[in-house]
Parts: sequence; structure tokens; C-alpha cells
Amino acid sequence: MLGLSDNFIFQKVMLNEELCKKILSEILGKEVTGIDYSTYEKTIEIRRDAKGIRLDVYIKDEEKTVYNVEIQNTDMDNLPKRSRYYHDLIDLDLMEKGEPYESLNHSYVIFICNFDVFGKGCYKYTFQNRCMEEEGLELGDGSTTIFMNTGGRKGDISKDCEVFLKSIRGQFTDTGFSAILKKEVEKVKKNQKWRKEYMYMSVFLHDAEKKGMAEGLESGRKQGLEQGIKQGKAEAERIAIKKMLKKLSIEEIIELGYDRDFVLKIAKES
Repeated sequence: MLGLSDNFIFQKVMLNEELCKKILSEILGKEVTGIDYSTYEKTIEIRRDAKGIRLDVYIKDEEKTVYNVEIQNTDMDNLPKRSRYYHDLIDLDLMEKGEPYESLNHSYVIFICNFDVFGKGCYKYTFQNRCMEEEGLELGDGSTTIFMNTGGRKGDISKDCEVFLKSIRGQFTDTGFSAILKKEVEKVKKNQKWRKEYMYMSVFLHDAEKKGMAEGLESGRKQGLEQGIKQGKAEAERIAIKKMLKKLSIEEIIELGYDRDFVLKIAKES
């Protein structure tokens, strides 16, 4: 059953400005005001031959601080290295030619993980650049990376932040902030426009499967019809899985009947 851990649902919930500010404020431990949605769901491609990134939630506040928030349901990638790449591309995208370095926005890359990236049991892992030789000396480059752990057991976070992390795991109550999050998730799921968008995505994936089948058949025809059909099916599934990874978690794709090892393989290639 789709919930707040689903990328599509999470993106739509974060379109509620008050909830978005509340969630960011709880994660950061400080108040976030005035959200700018003009670059929401942003794709950054610096060069055609370079690996681009699609940012699920990309927003700014009144002080022009940039926040990129991503849901991660399976530990199948090198998230620390990915966070570095995200910061680099965000900086390149923000920096206009000829502008001074001082103009770079403060930026946060936040991964909300349904697993413990570092295995230390913390709710939250915050990283900034600090000097190794001089204790307390910060680089002050304005970049912060945060890994939230929905299964955390220790650390200094607010009660509502803990409630939010539990909601990502589908654990809701009917009181307080949990009830508000639960109500918003149900609202998103009942929204007819978004339901159609989700259904359109499904149709698009079906078309991708058909295209993949045709491509596979063509490439495999010299090896015989049986081999061509087999290759076509594999190519169709590969294309469909790549499209689904933009909206669904790995576990949700597997629940649709796709082979786990094959899904994980495609996820690592994406």
C-alpha cells in the first residue's frame, strides 16, 4: 500500500507549504520560512555527456537557502558519494558565469532513509566540512548533508521529528502531528488530478514495455524467434523498471512481480 515512503506521495505532501516548512524545520532543528516552489522536481544536466540528476524535492526559502530532499527506501547505492555529486551539480547550476563565489547559496542535501546508512542507530547524521587539525574550526562553505534514519534509536531530535520518521515507515496515530501527516497522505491519494497523473505514468510505463519488446525482438531476430522474444521481454522489463524507479520504491516495484535481483541491478545502473 502506497504511503509517505513512496516518492510520488512524498512529493505531493511536500507541496503543502505549511507541512513542508514544518518537516524541514523539524529535521534541521530551526525554523524554515517562506518556501519557493519554482524549481520543484528539478532536473540538472550540466553537459550532455555527463550524468545528470533528477531531484525529487528541490526548494528554496526566503533566505535563498536551497533544500534537496530525497526518499531512499533501499540501501543499494553509495549515498555519501551521491550526496557529494548532488552538492557539486547544485552549485554549478546555481552559479551564474562571472559571479563571485560569495553568491553561492547555502545548500542542504537531505536523504530520508528507511535504513541506517552508517549502522550507528542514530535518528540523524549531519555532516559539514571541518578542519581535522584544529578542533571547532569549520570551513564555512555553506554545504550541509543530512541522513535521516527512520529506524533510529538515539539522538537529539524533536518529538515531532520522531513522529515524522515513524510516518515514513507507515506508523501513524490519530493524534497530533501524526494525524496531520496521515490526513495529508490520504488527501493526496484521493486527489483526482494526481490519481490521473499516477495512472498516466502507469500507461507510459506500459508503452515503454511495448517499445522495449519491439527493440528486443529486432535485436534478437538473428538469433531466432524464441531468443528474440526472450530478449524483447528482458528489454521491456528493463525500460519499465527504469521508468518506475522515478516514482516507486524498489520494494514496491518488486511487489508488482518483478525479479528482486533484476530490479536491484537496474537500480544500480540508473
